Amino acid sequence: MRWALVDFGHPFYRPLARRIIIFGLVVVWTGVEFFAGSTTWMLLFLGLSAYVGWGFFLSGQADGKVEEPREDDAATERTPPPEGENEPDPGKSG
Repeated sequence: MRWALVDFGHPFYRPLARRIIIFGLVVVWTGVEFFAGSTTWMLLFLGLSAYVGWGFFLSGQADGKVEEPREDDAATERTPPPEGENEPDPGKSG
């Protein structure tokens, strides 16, 4: 099991604008804590800003390829099996 604070591969984070807004909010809050003189919270949010920035823009996880269902998989699920495949074999007793 891989531990992660945020699942950067989640489809919610796929739009670039959403990632920029979230990253911007974390960076702005880091500045708020800095100017308020709260060193501990500023360092916490500075680390969170670095983590979110790496995850959203440098790791490539949020830009991952969208897996769409393949057409051949959907077709095989809806197509009934050919005649005779669902009938029991008369030579076998179960």
